[in-house]
Amino acid sequence: MESAQVTKVSRTGARLQYVKIGRFLARLLLGGLFVFAGATKIYDPALFATELERYQLLPWKAGVAASIYLPWVEFFAGLCLLVNRLERGALLLITLLLIVFTFALAGALARGLSIDCGCFGHTIMSTGTIVPLLRNLVMLLLAGILWMEYR
Repeated sequence: MESAQVTKVSRTGARLQYVKIGRFLARLLLGGLFVFAGATKIYDPALFATELERYQLLPWKAGVAASIYLPWVEFFAGLCLLVNRLERGALLLITLLLIVFTFALAGALARGLSIDCGCFGHTIMSTGTIVPLLRNLVMLLLAGILWMEYR
């Protein structure tokens, strides 16, 4: 009887280790992608403003403002997630950004716009609309994994 309890406890401990490792990897990947995406757009806000204009969602002045501030928000939210500081706030911000980006990409796809997403500045170009849309869905899944701790 005792060996069955010991086995059950050891399985539970191993399962918790896998959950911790999975959460760490999800946080590392999601935070790292947002730091990278923000940093590449901080470098050239004019290019990002042009990419935002192609979505035809914002007036030019709002797009220019977004091209200046949004990369910094992405960068610092990703950094907070990476270093595990203010994790809930960073995760909320990243989740909301991913939802907005996903709807913007889906809207562009539905309207037949052939655009580069502008997600990573000059570093990754010509990915079209479908690949970034799928990538966002995977990142939303990672965010969902991270939110599981707070349920």
